[in-house]
Amino acid sequence: MEPLHQPWCVAAGLLVASMTAAAQPLLPEAKLEVDREVVVTGEPDERPVVVYGAANIVVQLIFEAPLQRTDAGIALRLSGGDVRPHPYLDNALVLTPSSALASGPAVPLHVKLVDGGVPFLLTFQPGRIDHVLRVLQRPLTLDAGAGVSRTAFQESLGSTAGAIFKGDACTPLQSQLVRAKKIDQGRRERSGVLVCATRTLNYLRVPRQQPGCAVTSARLLRGGRDEEVLFLESMKSERESWQVLAVWSPPQEARGFELWLLTADGTLCEKHADLTLSPGESP
Repeated sequence: MEPLHQPWCVAAGLLVASMTAAAQPLLPEAKLEVDREVVVTGEPDERPVVVYGAANIVVQLIFEAPLQRTDAGIALRLSGGDVRPHPYLDNALVLTPSSALASGPAVPLHVKLVDGGVPFLLTFQPGRIDHVLRVLQRPLTLDAGAGVSRTAFQESLGSTAGAIFKGDACTPLQSQLVRAKKIDQGRRERSGVLVCATRTLNYLRVPRQQPGCAVTSARLLRGGRDEEVLFLESMKSERESWQVLAVWSPPQEARGFELWLLTADGTLCEKHADLTLSPGESP
């Protein structure tokens, strides 16, 4: 997947993990590979990072900052699982859920770092396992000299999202800076999927298949990689319900995205496959 252009964080490339069981020795540092990278901002209202675990399978959590050492010598306690410091990284933990823990609901966690902390939601979903998860911390900024809270940023995106959709088309914005372009979704358009792209952002509106399932987070995947969901909101009329979200525009058209809509505990509400994203046109 091509990297997305953005002012305050970059989605990094993901490699294939080679560690599968708790009984296996940890790999030498030179061979440590990353399954997935996620970006956090440290904002107080930030949603927990979803980490996918499985019974008796090692998960390595790697941070940019060192862990905060407590009197017990560890930055995280997990009832029903084994948590150990990484054997050679002072900024990483090794976590192994037990069978009993993996058979239950998602587990909220909070890892303490020397410069703050990161909330997690340890989720157990068949066929989905994080072996090595790297957590990158990037402040939310509009440019190199100004900062903005995640809440304010999402409010701004929400205002734009409310104006950019017009029925089954993209609003012809009368702007010297922004032009919205409808991106062809092929057969997906028959189901009501609408994507409006600008040079910076793609806004997606997808019809809800199960509107009674409360969505609190979303993942947009392609080729095993996650794209950052900047804004997520539920919208409805008298007869229809939609999920609206915004993501950074790719540098060129990219097909085959899969959208997962998730509940607060990481349960999958519904999927939307074969989505296409593209940069919009210059005014």
